[in-house]
Amino acid sequence: MLFFSIKTKDAETVKKILNRESAIEFSGLNVLKDSLTVGQVVFIVLGGDRPTWDPGLVGMGIISRQPYDVGYEGRNYRIQVDIKLLLTKSIKRKDLVHYKDTFGIIGIAPIVNWEPNQALSEVEEHKAIALMRAMLDMDPDIDSDLSRLMPPQIMSQIKGVTTMYVEVDVPYGTQGHSIAYSPQESIEAMVSDVSENYATESPAQEILQPYSKEDFLAEAFIEKDKYDEIVEILGRKKNIILQGAPGVGKSFIAKRLAYSLLKQKDDSKIEFVQFHQSYSYEDFVVGYKPTETGFKIEYGPFYKFCKKAETTDDLYFFIIDEINRGNLSRIFGELLMLIEATKRNEKATLLYTQEVFHVPDNVYIIGMMNTADRSLAMLDYALRRRFGFFTMEPAFELDSFSRQIEKINNPKAEALIDKLKSLNHEIEQDSNLGHGFKIGHSYFCVDNAKDDTLKAIVKHEIIPLLEEYWYDEPSKVERWTTELMSAFKGKE
Repeated sequence: MLFFSIKTKDAETVKKILNRESAIEFSGLNVLKDSLTVGQVVFIVLGGDRPTWDPGLVGMGIISRQPYDVGYEGRNYRIQVDIKLLLTKSIKRKDLVHYKDTFGIIGIAPIVNWEPNQALSEVEEHKAIALMRAMLDMDPDIDSDLSRLMPPQIMSQIKGVTTMYVEVDVPYGTQGHSIAYSPQESIEAMVSDVSENYATESPAQEILQPYSKEDFLAEAFIEKDKYDEIVEILGRKKNIILQGAPGVGKSFIAKRLAYSLLKQKDDSKIEFVQFHQSYSYEDFVVGYKPTETGFKIEYGPFYKFCKKAETTDDLYFFIIDEINRGNLSRIFGELLMLIEATKRNEKATLLYTQEVFHVPDNVYIIGMMNTADRSLAMLDYALRRRFGFFTMEPAFELDSFSRQIEKINNPKAEALIDKLKSLNHEIEQDSNLGHGFKIGHSYFCVDNAKDDTLKAIVKHEIIPLLEEYWYDEPSKVERWTTELMSAFKGKE
């Protein structure tokens, strides 16, 4: 029976694993892809650079979809896994030092040889059986889940005899004489040998998927010169705000822009927060938070991110969604000066801790702003001066988007896009709306572009938006409802 282990540190994937979801997608699995089939069992391992979750072996699942490649010409194979078993507490390498036959399982057990740097690894059957025995010993409550995963003959081996290293107190002079004892079987000797050559608490790092400018342009509906413009602004100002109407792909672009500049999909160098009206300096930087006995100092995500970035010269990207929803002076405080490109590495004293602090030169801030939200005030002018602004447009007019629609092979989708172009023109000409209220293309970036899906998008997403835009002109909403739905008439 074949077994595999798979390791991830992607925050969204980890969340799905811990929620015991099905059809969880794992990417970047070129190694061993030809050996993977539906129904195979995989051990699930969580990694990460200072993660918020508990790293280590956390459970098991089964492959629910064969390896498949999406748009990378054989360079990014993915699989889908259904989680079938979760441990109460993650198992780390040090927890397995007594289980002899687990030694050498990549990314999970104590290392006895060089360990390759890969997310997907094969596990020999006898080692997998020993590992499942260790899991069962440490968490007996998994018995029923494990029995449903494993055939009876495997379960009988799991619950049978296993070889373990046992700690033995040996007086000097008796070793090898008065007891039947071999130094090679000493737990102290083995752990010492491992420790001298390898760090048992240093799991192999995942292979990060490469990501280039070309990958960005293939995924994002932005022309090459516009990409170069964004990169120039960010390089010069170190802070940029991507602004635009609903659905132009601001969040999608922000993360992939960071990937393209990092040259790989390295989420450990990206932080994502969302501002709102209640967000404060105490949430963002540092402040007192209540405890059962009083108050204590707690550091926010921006402080932690800057401290992490200052230890290296690598690029780091701090992404802020809905940046104009917060009270920016209240959130940034004295950091309003420090984020300016010319003030990086200059120091200021933090309000609560009196710590001398700076924003490292390798931290780049990417903000996102919805230009169609009338409830929001304009950005603070002091903050505005410290950011460059790039306006993102709907991509309906771009050749790359037209080609994507043509691939759908649905004439009604093409007719709908033509009508949306006309709708955007009218919105832009409306003196009460204008350029920043146009409908974005990402509403229609869906896997399933059948008529029912497109109708649902128009009915439940586009028309309610028009009702908000033209709340005092219901005749316009009615006219455009009829016009948009007419795209679905005609021959099937």
